[in-house]
Amino acid sequence: MADATVAPAARATGIASGASDRRDKGGLWAALSPNSRRLVIEAVVIAALIGLTGFLVYHFTTHTIRNQRPLGGANVNVSSSTADQTQAAFAIDPTRPSHLFGASNDSGRETLDVYESADRGKTWRRTDGPVVAGGSCAHGAPRVAADAHGREYLAFLAATFCGDALTPYLVVTSRAGPGEKWGRLVRVAPPAWKFGFDDAPAFAVDERSGRAYLVWTRGVSKRVATIVISASTDGGRTWSPPAAVWPDLVRPHRATIAVARNGDVYVAGIDAKVGLWITRSTDGGRIFSAPRAAAPLLANPAGGCALTAGDPLPQELRACEGPDPTVSIGKDRVFVVYSDVGSNQTPDVYAAALGLDLKPLFRVPVQPPDRGKTQQFAPTSAVDPTTGTLWACWYDTTFDPHARRAWFTCAASREGRTWSPPERAASDPTPTVVVYSGLGRGGLGPAVAAQNGVAHAFWADGRVIENELDIFTASLSEAAARAVKP
Repeated sequence: MADATVAPAARATGIASGASDRRDKGGLWAALSPNSRRLVIEAVVIAALIGLTGFLVYHFTTHTIRNQRPLGGANVNVSSSTADQTQAAFAIDPTRPSHLFGASNDSGRETLDVYESADRGKTWRRTDGPVVAGGSCAHGAPRVAADAHGREYLAFLAATFCGDALTPYLVVTSRAGPGEKWGRLVRVAPPAWKFGFDDAPAFAVDERSGRAYLVWTRGVSKRVATIVISASTDGGRTWSPPAAVWPDLVRPHRATIAVARNGDVYVAGIDAKVGLWITRSTDGGRIFSAPRAAAPLLANPAGGCALTAGDPLPQELRACEGPDPTVSIGKDRVFVVYSDVGSNQTPDVYAAALGLDLKPLFRVPVQPPDRGKTQQFAPTSAVDPTTGTLWACWYDTTFDPHARRAWFTCAASREGRTWSPPERAASDPTPTVVVYSGLGRGGLGPAVAAQNGVAHAFWADGRVIENELDIFTASLSEAAARAVKP
C-alpha cells in the first residue's frame, strides 16, 4: 500500500537515486512499481494485438488477393519521372511499325513529356515537349497521330500564362518523322469570345488523303460550349475555322473521332439529350448527319459536368469522366467502347457496334459476367488496321472483393461481339484511391495503339512512388490473347 500511495515525483526520484542498487537485484523491471509493471504489460499486450490484427488484415484482405488472369506482356515504365504523369496519348508510325511515339501530362513540369521508342516499346526516350511561345506553359491533354507518310502530329492545350485554367487554347505541331524537329506551334483558332476556351481534344488522320482532323469542346459564349471540328490539309500548318458538329447537341462532352478507309468521318460523344451519340460526315467533315444514340447510357454525367454556377468551364477531362467513349472503324462496322453502370450498379465496359451507315447492330459487355461488385472503368479502344481486330483496355478491380486495387486490363475481338478472356496489362495493381485521385487532378486518359497483331497498352500506374502515377506500357499479342482459355 505504501508504494501505491507514493507521489509520482517522489517515486521517480527514488528510482533515479537507487538505480545502481536495483540493477543488481533485477534491473529496470525490478525498479518499476506494480502499477508501472501492469501498464507495461498492458502496452505489450495491446501492441501484440495490433500487430496480430494487422497481420490478419494483410493476410486475408491483401496478401491472399491474386489476379488469376494471365499477364499479357512485360511491363515497362515509360515516364520514369517524379510527380504525376497522366493523359497518355500514343501512336504507331505506319511506315515504321517498330517506332512508337506519344506524350503525357506532367504535374511537376511546365511542358509536356514526349516519348519515343525505336524497338516496339521495349525502351523509351523522354524529352520535353515543344515550348509554348511567350514563356507560357502547356496546359495538357496531349493527342498524337501519324499519317501514311510517317508525319507525326502532336496537339495539346496551352494557356496564355502558366496556371491559366480558365481560357486554355488548342495548339498543334508536326514533324516529318522520328528524330526530326517539331515545327512551330500553331494555334488552331482564336477565341470565340473574351473568355472562350478549348477543351478535351481528339485527333484523327485520313490515311488516304493525309487530311488531319481535330474535334474538341469549345466555349462559344458565356452560357454555351459545344463540340466543333477543324481540318488541315497542309501538315497542320493551317486549320479551317471551327464548325459545330451539330448545333442541337445539349451540353456535349468527350468527343472522339475516327476516319474510315473511304474518308468518311465519324464523331461520337455524350450529351444531356441523346446520351451516347454518334454522327457521320461523308464530305470531309463539312456536314454531319443528325446525331443518333449509339447505345443506352444509364449513368450520364453530361447534364451537369464541367459546369460552375451554370456556366461551362474547361474541366471535362476530369469532371465528365465516366462513359469515356472511343470510336473505332472496323472493316464493315463502327465500334464505340464505353463504360456504364451494370446490373450491380457498378461500372462495366461495353462495346456497341453499328453499321457504316450507323444502323445499330448490337451492344455487349466486354468483360466476363461479374461475381460481385467489381468495377471496370476508364476504358479505351483501338482497331488494328492490319488485322481488323478491336482491342479494349480498362481499369479492373476483379479479384479484389473490396475494390481497393485495380489492374489495367485488355481484351480483343474480331467482330466486337465475342471477346477473348481478359489479360492483365499491368503486372501489379494500383490502389483505386490513387487512380481516382489522378482522375480528379487531371483525368487518367489511358491509351492503346495496335498494328500487325500486337496491341500496345499505356496507362497511369501507381506502383513506383506512393500516391503518384507513372505512364506504363505493355505489348499484348493478338494470337496469345486468343489462346487464353476462359
